[in-house]
Amino acid sequence: MRGIDLHTHSLCSDGAQTPADVVRTAKDAGLAAIALSDHDSIAGVQEAIDTGKALGVEVIPAVEE
Repeated sequence: MRGIDLHTHSLCSDGAQTPADVVRTAKDAGLAAIALSDHDSIAGVQEAIDTGKALGVEVIPAVEE
């Protein structure tokens, strides 16, 4: 069974990676799905979704207030 991470951040808030790189890291870690939950921003969601589709990682749009 592959895991999931429902709390990730990208450079669109306080993370250290682009949204695409967050998804690549999740893929490398063997995750099946992630939620990109940047603070007060959905700016990176589409990039993450597009990368997830290409890599086989489900991306769930989220936002953390």
